[in-house]
Amino acid sequence: MPSIAARIRTAVMQVSPQVWRVLSHSLLFGLAGSVADLLFNFYLVSLGYGNDTAGLMATIYRGAGALLGLPIGLLIDRFGPRMLLVVGAIGFGVAFALLVVVSQLWTLALIVFLAGVANVLALTAVVPLLTGITSGEERAAVFGMNASAALIIGLVGSSVGGLLPGLAAAILGVGAQDTAAYRLALSVVVALGIASALPVLLGFRASPYAEVAVTRTTEPRRRLPARALVRFALPSLLLGIGGGLFLPFQNLFFRSVFNLSDAAVGATLAIGALGMGLGALLGAPAAAWLGLRRAASLLRFGAVLAVALMFAPVLPVVVAGYVLRGAFIAASFPLNDALVMKLTPAQQRGAAVSLLTVLWSLGWSVAAWVSGQMQVAYGFVPVLAASLVAYALSAWAIWSIREE
Repeated sequence: MPSIAARIRTAVMQVSPQVWRVLSHSLLFGLAGSVADLLFNFYLVSLGYGNDTAGLMATIYRGAGALLGLPIGLLIDRFGPRMLLVVGAIGFGVAFALLVVVSQLWTLALIVFLAGVANVLALTAVVPLLTGITSGEERAAVFGMNASAALIIGLVGSSVGGLLPGLAAAILGVGAQDTAAYRLALSVVVALGIASALPVLLGFRASPYAEVAVTRTTEPRRRLPARALVRFALPSLLLGIGGGLFLPFQNLFFRSVFNLSDAAVGATLAIGALGMGLGALLGAPAAAWLGLRRAASLLRFGAVLAVALMFAPVLPVVVAGYVLRGAFIAASFPLNDALVMKLTPAQQRGAAVSLLTVLWSLGWSVAAWVSGQMQVAYGFVPVLAASLVAYALSAWAIWSIREE
C-alpha cells in the first residue's frame, strides 16, 4: 500500500498548469487574509474600540456572505467563476485600502461589509473553478492542496504580520501599537489582494475536458430538490458557528489570557497556520482509505477533542489544542466540499457552493457577535465550550449525509 507521502507526491505530480495558477492565487490571497486577520483587530483597538466592536465587525464581514451568497452563486453560474474570482480579489485589496484611512465606526462597518463581499466572492468562485478543471478522481487531492496553499501560507502571514507593526513604527517613528503603524502594516494586505488576481487574470485557459468526462460517468445529472442542497450545507453552518465563536478573537485570546506580545501572538498563529496547511494535505489520503464522508466526519470530530485541550491553564497545552483544531478542520472541510460536489449535478454547483458559503457565513457572523458579548461578561471559557459543541454537531451532520 502506498505511503501517505507517496500519495501526496503522486497527486502533486499530476496537477495541471491551470490548477497551479489557481493554487498561486490561493497562496497570495491566503497571505493577504492571514495578515488582515492578525492585524485588523489590533487596528480597531488602536482606534479605541473594544472586543465587542471587533465582534461586530466580524459579524458584518461574514454577514456579507450570508446576505449575498446566493446572488453570488447565480452570478458565478452566469458569468463564470474566473471573472468573479478576479473581481473579488481586486475588490478585497481596494476595500483594505479604504479601511486604513478611516476611523469612524459607521464608515468602518460599511467598508468591512464591502471587504466581506469581495472575500466571499473570491472564495466561492474557487470551488467551481477548480471543479471545472479537475476530474472526480483527483478532486479531493486538488481541493486539499488548494486549502493547504491558502492555509500554510498563514505561517508566513502570521509571522510577518506580527512583525509588520514594529517595522512600520520604526519607519514612521511612532509606537508599535500606534494607529499609524497598523495602517502602514495593513497596506501590505492591499498589495497582496490585488496581486492574487494576476495568476488567474493573465494567461489562464480553463479546460472543460475533465468535467465532461466525469459528468458522463460518475456524477449525478438529475437536479436535486432545494432541501437536499440545504442539507448538504448544514455541516458548513455548524462549522461557521464553531469558528465564529473563537477565531475572530484568537489574537485577543492569546494576548489577554496569556499576556503575549503582538510578535508572540503572530508566532502562535503561524504555528496554527502550519498545522492547518499540513492537515489539509492529509485529507486526501484519509479519503482514499475511509471514503469522503467517513473521513470528513471523523476528522471533524477530531477538532472536538482538540478544543477540549484549550481549556487547560497551561500555554503549551493550549497551543497544542489550537494547532490540532486547525489541522483537523483543514483536513475535513475540503473533503466535505468534494463530497458535496460529488453528490451535486454540474448545473447546480453554483447554487450548492453558494449555500455552503451562505450558511457558513451566517453561522460565523451570528456566533461572532454573540461571542463578543459573552466575552465582555464571562470571558473565553463559555466561548470555547460552545465552539466544541458546534464542531461535534458538524461532525454528526457530515456522518449522517445520505450518499444514494
